[in-house]
Parts: sequence; structure tokens; C-alpha cells
Amino acid sequence: MGCTKTIAILAALAGLQACTLTRTIVHNFADLDDHRIFANRVVPRSAQASPLRGLRHEPPFVAELRVPDETGTSWRLDDYLAHTRTAAFVVLHNDRVVLERYARGYDQHSLLNSFSIAKSVMSALVGIALAEGRIASLDAAVASVCPEFDGTPYGAVTVRELLTMTSGVADAPSLLPGRAEVYYGDDLRAVALNARAPSAPSRTAHSWRYSETDVQVLGFVLERAVGMPVSDYLAAKLWQPLGMESEALWALDREGGNEKTFCCLSARARDFARFGKLMRDGGRWNGRQLVPAAWAERAVLPGIDAHGHVHRHLWWTPHGGRGDFYAYGHNGQYLYVNPAARLVIVKFSETRHQDPVPMFRALADAVTAPTHLAEIDRLDAPLLAAR
Repeated sequence: MGCTKTIAILAALAGLQACTLTRTIVHNFADLDDHRIFANRVVPRSAQASPLRGLRHEPPFVAELRVPDETGTSWRLDDYLAHTRTAAFVVLHNDRVVLERYARGYDQHSLLNSFSIAKSVMSALVGIALAEGRIASLDAAVASVCPEFDGTPYGAVTVRELLTMTSGVADAPSLLPGRAEVYYGDDLRAVALNARAPSAPSRTAHSWRYSETDVQVLGFVLERAVGMPVSDYLAAKLWQPLGMESEALWALDREGGNEKTFCCLSARARDFARFGKLMRDGGRWNGRQLVPAAWAERAVLPGIDAHGHVHRHLWWTPHGGRGDFYAYGHNGQYLYVNPAARLVIVKFSETRHQDPVPMFRALADAVTAPTHLAEIDRLDAPLLAAR
């Protein structure tokens, strides 16, 4: 009898997940160009791109530059980028692109899948919605904004707990491997509604667990609170004011469905650099405070030590006390921000087997060395073409 019941449950789950299973089998691995396989909502580009300056040619010091990997091994920069399967690499100092590389079939016009860098974009949008009063407070419960979650494990979870990934809620049962149920799933609201209750009676910082579904539910809360799709809110509050040079695409769980707010915002590397510049400058852009300063500085919520780095405001802070921080995507996508060095680095790769923070820091030191800054100043050039 027990065996028969188990088989019946598995069969029901398999039926519910048939479309997701098919996507998982057909596409197998997540890729930088996965906007091609998903339905998407368009985030329109700005009518006029914000200017970025360039250099007449690459600074001479780059040719001899050596950078360390996470083991301390020294590499020529180009060799390191090739070894870590880098598809796009942009280094922005002040408002100048001082280094730009593309490889593996991608170029400056390519739309690149952010993977979990989208979580950091979501954090900025939630900070804006809180400042506008659209979300009542960090302690607002999910069900107070989205009544359909009343009585479910996520119903009593607060916005604060979603942002800190301390909901304690477990993922819904799935026959699919890893995160395939959310990445390839075609009904993310159902996934969240069917999540399992916390295994412990309290949700604290000690119950931190990296959770795609926490940020997906945060997306449902944001959408309901602002009264528009998350993509439209992104366009109005960030994409248009920042003067992004290209439209972005935010992947949906199905045609006309919900944004995958835990991932999957596809945009140009330079536009990700513009977002990094906004965060580097404390949420200000051309004299306007687009993101509240305390929020942009990640000073509202406590950090949680996880996997050797500190997780705060859906960003990561490496140890070492430099004030730098970064957004990270599943397969080697990084948006590194170093306010002290006035530096932003975009590195989109096709492998997760790396920790490029030592390289980022070495590059920040190299770019800001006085002799190298003098080289860069001599090479200053007109504005980069943006369309």
C-alpha cells in the first residue's frame, strides 16, 4: 500500500513537471544566451544613451600585467581570462572604459544572461519601492501584499527575511535536479505556493540558506506593491534614468507570465557596468538619487557570513576590508564594485570554477597606480559609440 501511494505521488509530480522536465532535458546546461530559449519581457532602452568615454588604444601596462588567481598563481591577464572562459570583460574607471574584451562568440552588442546578478538588481528595486512607500516596511509579511500566500509557508515571511535569505522555507518537492525546477519551470507562483514549511520553529540569521525561491517571492511582492510588472518598474526607475544603451530582456516562466526575478536579466556588458557605476556612486546618477544612499551602500540590513564571504542586500562582500563588493551569477558572472578605487569590473564567464576577487583587486591596484593613471589620461578619447 505504501509503495503504491509513493508511486502515485511520483507520477503526479512527474505530470506536473512534464514541461519543465522537457526543457531540462533539451537544454541541459544553462548558458549566457538563454534568452533565446525563454519567453521574455522587454525592458526598453533609453532614448539617449548615457555617455561613456574610451581610450584611443589599450594602455601599454596591460600587455605586461600579471594577476593572481585564488591559489596565488600568477597569470598574464589575457591568459587568465582565457583560462576562466571569459566571454565579456569590461573595466570602468570613473566614467572611462579602460579595458574591454569579448570572446567565445560574444561582442559588445551581445545580450548576456545575468543569472543571479539579477538578485542584486532586485535589491535595488526593492530599496526604491521601500523609499517610495510602495512597500510598507521591511517587516511587511508576504501575505499582507500577496493574499494568495496566506496560510502557506511563505505567508508570514517578511520582506526583510526574503532579502536576507532567512525565510527558512524549503523548496517544493521536485523530481528534477538542482535548481532546474525554478530555472526551467513554467509556473513559478505554483512552485512558491507549494514550498515546504521551515524545519525549525524560528527564522534567524542562523537559518540562512541560499534560496532562489526567496527572491522569486520577493519579485511577486514587488510586482503587487508597485502595480506593474517588475520589468516595467526596472525600466522606469533604473534602465531609463541610467541611459542604458540597449534594451534588456527579463526571462519569464512562460509567455505572458512572471519574471524570473532570481535570475535571467539579459543585457549588454556595458549596461551592467552602468548599473555597477550607480552602486559605486552610492545610488546617485547625474545628480539624482536613484537608489537611497543607505541602501546602495548596503547599510540597512545586517550581513551574514556565508561560504567565506558576507552576504548583504543580495550582494557579496569579500573579506579583507577594502570596501569592495560584487554580484555573482551561477556560471561565473561577476559585477565587481570598488568605490575606493572608483572601479567597476564586469566579467561574464562560462565556468563557475574560479574566484576572481584576487584578480579584481590586483587590477584595481594596477589601474589606480599613479604611473598607470598617467598613461590612461594620455590616451583619453572621445565618447564611445553606444548603439
